[in-house]
Amino acid sequence: MSPVAEYTFHYGREDVTVKLPDGLKMTELTGREMPALPDPAAALREGLSDPFGCAPLAAQARDKHSALIVISDYTRYHGYPQWLPVLLDEVNAAGIPDGAIRLYVGSGTHRTATPEEKRELVGEAVHGRVEILDHDCDAMGRMQKIGRTSYGTVAYVDERVFHAELLILTGGINYHYFAGYSGGRKAVLPGCSARQTILSNHSLALERSTGDFHPAVQPGALVGNPVNEDMLQVASQLRPDICVNVVLNSDRQIAWLGAGDHGYMLRTGAQFLDDHRRVEVAEPAEIAIIGAGGYPKDLSLFQAHKSLRHSVAALKPGARVFWLAACEHGEGTKEFQSYRPLSLDEVRGKVQYHISLSSICSLSLKRLADMYEVHLISELEPDHVRAWGLVPHRDINQALGQGLPANAAALSWIVAPDFSSLLAVPPAPPEEEEQP
Repeated sequence: MSPVAEYTFHYGREDVTVKLPDGLKMTELTGREMPALPDPAAALREGLSDPFGCAPLAAQARDKHSALIVISDYTRYHGYPQWLPVLLDEVNAAGIPDGAIRLYVGSGTHRTATPEEKRELVGEAVHGRVEILDHDCDAMGRMQKIGRTSYGTVAYVDERVFHAELLILTGGINYHYFAGYSGGRKAVLPGCSARQTILSNHSLALERSTGDFHPAVQPGALVGNPVNEDMLQVASQLRPDICVNVVLNSDRQIAWLGAGDHGYMLRTGAQFLDDHRRVEVAEPAEIAIIGAGGYPKDLSLFQAHKSLRHSVAALKPGARVFWLAACEHGEGTKEFQSYRPLSLDEVRGKVQYHISLSSICSLSLKRLADMYEVHLISELEPDHVRAWGLVPHRDINQALGQGLPANAAALSWIVAPDFSSLLAVPPAPPEEEEQP
């Protein structure tokens, strides 16, 4: 058959095209169209002057002489170059000059960004305009205890964040495989928190008795999710003044922007995301071609794995999955790599006494590799890919030629160019009619 359908996937810093033949039982998953805001700067100014659930920025800045703005790190793209200069301008207009404003890179347990990564993160208009501070989750001498949650997490945050006169949180809202969603409170925990606080929170994702995930810990789940609820308690104890969050479309354009109380931002941004990117899948597929969304979403196997996790409800047990994730920075941390040779049962056993981001992500990835036949198109070493339980490839079209079964044309297919910002869910059960 001659190719008649082409699909474009973001792969690392490039785009690749997938060509598929006619006659396939194909469903493309993209969600509802998410057009870019015509004027993000105007949306931000409006949001800061009339925020959700808190006083306007100008009122909160009154009689304050300095400000600290928490931003995400190099592993996230939130379009900062498009709107961070406007945020600084608005803080200036509220009476605080650039010399009294600092950006704080809330990196959680991630490594410190390089100077070039910071420049790329905030953009040329901001880099050099204000001071940029780095987070270090292990600098306990600089941590301030702010309280304890009902889950037992002792909350330590950087004292520079704790003592900020005007504290502004920023970030983006997307699906997260164990916090439910990113955004809002995640700028504080894990963003500005001590390692012991982060690990205590993340341990709530797992049931130690089974070495598996808590049933309420799911992407797109907030209510009853202990990880989310613990994060909310810590952020509320810190009492940030205002939060600015964005939702991006698959072309990395700002589709939604809101300002206000961090809890309001989380809920309203998550609702916008769900309205556009939560996709009901009536018939799970036997073959899937999914993308991780390109750089920085696929900068490492650790980061890219979320896109595979989001696809679960769209896949039949044992489905063949062709997964595009360049992994420019490799697999992830050395600890994450240490889980590579372990079996799923061995990882389950280990997380019962050692919980970390790496162990949680490893458990999730090993489970997915056990559930499906996953063909990974990446720049990783083939032997390393195989050790994770995945089939290695360098080129998607070659992978399809080598990995498809002889009866592929008779099977059900899905194509999803960016599953990092998409969430497959089963159809909602029909509502029962009220009895007379």
